Amino acid sequence: MNPTFLTISMLLTVGTLQAQNQPAQLPDDLRALVQQANTNYPVLKQQQQQIQASEVRVDIARTAMKPNVSGNASYQYLNPVAKATLPIDGVDRTLQFAPNHNLNAYFGVGQTIYDWGRTNAAVKQAGDNVQVLRRNLEITQQSLAYQVAAAYYGVGFLQKSLSVQDSVIRTAGANVRLLVTRLQNGDALQYDVLSQQVRVKIAQNRKIEIQNQLERQLATLTYLTGNPNPDISKALDQFNLEAMSGRVVTQPFNLANDTQSLLGNKDVQLAQDRVRQAETDILVSNLSGRPSLSFTGSAGFRNGYLPDINTPKFNVAAGVVLAVPIYAGKRYQLQNQNAQLTLNANRYAVENANAQVRQSIAQLNADIRSNQTRLVNLETQVEQAQKALQIANARLRNGVITNVELQSAETGVEEAELGRLNFQYQLMLNQLELKRLLGESLL
Repeated sequence: MNPTFLTISMLLTVGTLQAQNQPAQLPDDLRALVQQANTNYPVLKQQQQQIQASEVRVDIARTAMKPNVSGNASYQYLNPVAKATLPIDGVDRTLQFAPNHNLNAYFGVGQTIYDWGRTNAAVKQAGDNVQVLRRNLEITQQSLAYQVAAAYYGVGFLQKSLSVQDSVIRTAGANVRLLVTRLQNGDALQYDVLSQQVRVKIAQNRKIEIQNQLERQLATLTYLTGNPNPDISKALDQFNLEAMSGRVVTQPFNLANDTQSLLGNKDVQLAQDRVRQAETDILVSNLSGRPSLSFTGSAGFRNGYLPDINTPKFNVAAGVVLAVPIYAGKRYQLQNQNAQLTLNANRYAVENANAQVRQSIAQLNADIRSNQTRLVNLETQVEQAQKALQIANARLRNGVITNVELQSAETGVEEAELGRLNFQYQLMLNQLELKRLLGESLL
């Protein structure tokens, strides 16, 4: 495979995996594609449902301090029952102290009066879980927005590459026709004609490869946005010389003087959310062994009351219950130990996330500086290669240049133009990646 095309493929792969936010001014069609992705992407819908479910769990936790009312009815046949024979008014009578058919129907109510903060801690724990899920949703949205942007700019990049390749094919084809005429006049060799024809075929094969990459990028856009015909009308315009010259130049980020901006990184924020979540878990664990005070009451009808044990009567019962855990096999201590270890691990995760952000930005700064320098050099190289090709074509028409020299001049222009396009595209991805690392919103 041609080294230049290999570079194109590598850049597309890296771009798909790395960057995520966009230049300051988004093209309208790209903005629409990102919005379509936010609406249609199944993973976002899944996470939104998970957030809603977690919010319901917050409401469930709050119900622990609310009353529970239930209606109950029961029937029980009992035999034998307690009986006694006693003389009453001189006559022995058998008294039954419990009915054979026991009926009981009542409404019961129970409510926790005080639980030493356990319910409030459980509500806070459920709320922390919601925040972690929301942060994960933000990260997914950010990642999705970049993938859309990378695919969109990849389409423009490949479309521009196709136009360069078409120029190569046209130039090589014109040379074939010129060399055929010279061969007929006896001023060229059959080898020269065949070499140029081979060059045309090679260029056509490269075009097919680029076209394949373009179709793959369009398929990626369709998958991400759910749109079978995504609008990419302005993608190619992003690589016109006028657009590139008017774009804000990507500058390295100053890590020494602006560490506050790193706090916007979504991965760092997620790690901090997990620390708060672990701190709440410790609170819940500490309170899990506390007592609870609750009220119970009931009112209804039941039989079994003397003297007429078979007639249901209205009855009321009320009381309080104090439950005090005494021994649970070190369960609470082990739960607390586990929560503390999790908190320590999450604190280290914050440090690691910050270190990774700083490392990524430092590496990105090196890439930006390198790409800017190479792009400046390639601008000069393109001008020189174009002038060299003009001279070579003039010499070809005058019959004072070899086919090898002509191919070298044409190859120089092709590689210089594709190289410049590569680094323009790479700097664009650098800008996207920098915005992602700083946590800036795409829209």
